[in-house]
Amino acid sequence: MDDKCSDNPDFLNQVKTHMKTKILILAIAMLVTINSAQAEEQQPSGVYLIDIILYRPLGFVATLTGSAVFVAISPLMAFAAISPPHDAFEKTADLLIVKPGKYTFDRPLGVYYPDEDGEYRRH
Repeated sequence: MDDKCSDNPDFLNQVKTHMKTKILILAIAMLVTINSAQAEEQQPSGVYLIDIILYRPLGFVATLTGSAVFVAISPLMAFAAISPPHDAFEKTADLLIVKPGKYTFDRPLGVYYPDEDGEYRRH
């Protein structure tokens, strides 16, 4: 059955057209997102591009790595949580999972540093 599909030029053209349409829609959606963010605050478009291409994927990797490290050291955290104030799990989860997750998923494009209260906002 695969031979019939790959030999049929109409089928291949339909697949190519479908993929081109998806790529075009994705590109337009990205441009609209970047343009709406630029309307809020005028920054060079390179700032947003670096954020999307470099910092967001690095933040995602940091979140995944922090989650794995948290799971790996959780038996040790159980011992650390025995003595008061019993917040070893919360502090460790905040450091390894929550902060990288907020950096990756919660902050607006082009904002790299949190406010005094730890939230990412445009000024």
